[in-house]
Amino acid sequence: MIRGSCLCGKVKFEISGEPSSLSYCHCSRCRKAAGIFSAVLIGKADDLRVTEGLDQIAKLLPGPDGKHERCFCKDCGTSLGDLVTGDIYVVAASALDDDPGIRPSIHIHTASKPDWYEISDDLKKFEGDYIPEN
Repeated sequence: MIRGSCLCGKVKFEISGEPSSLSYCHCSRCRKAAGIFSAVLIGKADDLRVTEGLDQIAKLLPGPDGKHERCFCKDCGTSLGDLVTGDIYVVAASALDDDPGIRPSIHIHTASKPDWYEISDDLKKFEGDYIPEN
């Protein structure tokens, strides 16, 4: 079980099962929410359960592509990620309280990264979405 929460503790969630990937997302929405990029944990939607504070989660509607809803705590503003997008969850790794047991393996949406930022590691890079196989 992987647990997570917001800064003020009003939103808590649990992830069962094995996550598919831990990725660095460079899309414009993650960049604006977290800085240069956001580390996101991705897995099967059925494995994510909000255990407290469902009513404390505010949502910023999806972007022009109709995807990538942004969720955050209404009180403290902690970014929670997209939570559920179709059949996968996308959780901001910064909200995790436990070690997810995997390490970052990929950069996604690299076409959206700022020109002044250079990715200097050897992880795989995808210009757009990457949905890991489960």
